[in-house]
Amino acid sequence: MKMLKKDRKQRVSGFTLLEMMVVIAIISILVAVLVPTVRNYLTRSRLHTANSQAKVLFNSMQTIMQEYEFRERGMKESAIYGAAKSGDLLLYVVNGNINKDQFGSGSVAASLDDDILGTNFDSAPASSIGARISRIYTDYLTTTWCVKVKDYSVQGVLCASSANTPYIGGYPLQPSVRGAQCAGVSLERLSSVTAADLDTYCTEAWKPAPAPVEETPADS
Repeated sequence: MKMLKKDRKQRVSGFTLLEMMVVIAIISILVAVLVPTVRNYLTRSRLHTANSQAKVLFNSMQTIMQEYEFRERGMKESAIYGAAKSGDLLLYVVNGNINKDQFGSGSVAASLDDDILGTNFDSAPASSIGARISRIYTDYLTTTWCVKVKDYSVQGVLCASSANTPYIGGYPLQPSVRGAQCAGVSLERLSSVTAADLDTYCTEAWKPAPAPVEETPADS
């Protein structure tokens, strides 16, 4: 009986060194395959979210500008554009606060007062652009975005979860790569986007598609 117990104890053993090396090699291969896949999935997911938010902002801003245009159609002056009733309105918004000086004096926003623009979310008048956007767009206080409006018509929106993240979405052109070029504009971070960058992005977004080239039949 004692010999049987001794033999049973001797037969119980762990993995050999070779078996451990094989297991470690298999795990390493799986990690090498899975990590890039998961990383790419997260990147696509974040960009998809940013692009979706940019589209919502585009439509929300267009709704507001159409309301202004309809209301001011018979007026001599526009609350936004003045007597000219035309111009470029460039807005840069961080967590609900509009920085009307971000794009310089070339934007109509630089000349607008808080009653029209609503630069600060906490004190924005209910009829201002900022307050109207906040009522339509639920993530207004947690998003950084910029928009170009030309003559009451929204030209383009760039959007991100913060000013320094490389995961930037856009509409109508939607970036598909993190921190890369889109429509000739470097999208490393939204805080570095200039008025010229936004103009380039919008110009490319509305550029007509090239006409298809007709193939001439080969001589028989």
